[in-house]
Amino acid sequence: MEAELQQMSQAEFARAMGVSRAAVSQWKSKDILRGDAFTKPGKSGKVIYQVAVEQVRRNRDIGQSLGNGIATRTTAGTPAQEATVAGAGSGGGDQPALALPQASTADVAPLQEAASIPGPAAGGAPKAITVEDQLKLAKLEEQLRRNRMQSAEEALRQGMLMSADDAREQMTRVAGMMMQIFEGALTDFAAVLASQFDIPQRDALHLLKNEFRNVRKTATMKQRALASETPKEVTTNLELKS
Repeated sequence: MEAELQQMSQAEFARAMGVSRAAVSQWKSKDILRGDAFTKPGKSGKVIYQVAVEQVRRNRDIGQSLGNGIATRTTAGTPAQEATVAGAGSGGGDQPALALPQASTADVAPLQEAASIPGPAAGGAPKAITVEDQLKLAKLEEQLRRNRMQSAEEALRQGMLMSADDAREQMTRVAGMMMQIFEGALTDFAAVLASQFDIPQRDALHLLKNEFRNVRKTATMKQRALASETPKEVTTNLELKS
């Protein structure tokens, strides 16, 4: 049988890819492995090796690659390696056992580039970044951004973060309440001053209200100047307890 039509059981395919049998089942359920990679309808029967490897390489995203292990095989092997796979799939008792594949360059290179680690290449020259590497880096960046957004949402639910507009509204409400308390207490202050210094309470209250208005006006101007210099967004680091 030609190499393009090599067939093996799903358990043998899992060993050839360096993953568990459950991972192959997940690939089937998530449509990473599709119907044309199997010999029977409904994704059953034996696995057509080269077709399945190509589908895993093409359809598996970077998040699942990191979750299932970066050493998962995503390229078809050399002729010598495929001969080993074909012998294991034929069911012969004297055939050599399947060897676990090493991490593929297509999976390792984008992560090395993201971490500023040059990948190995012949002659010591840095490996050129391919379009596939750039796509994987874009998926990695998207996954990291999604993780940051989820962390921020969780911190918001736990009360560690709040909206800047909500914070301003609450502070304005508290400040207004305190001003009302002080202004309402002026009558009591005037009564104490009137009894202490033997002056009319009305004159004392009039003086206190005038001075209070001057203080409030000055404080309002200062706070408006501070608010105009305060950034609307602040960057913070979150440490969420699991």
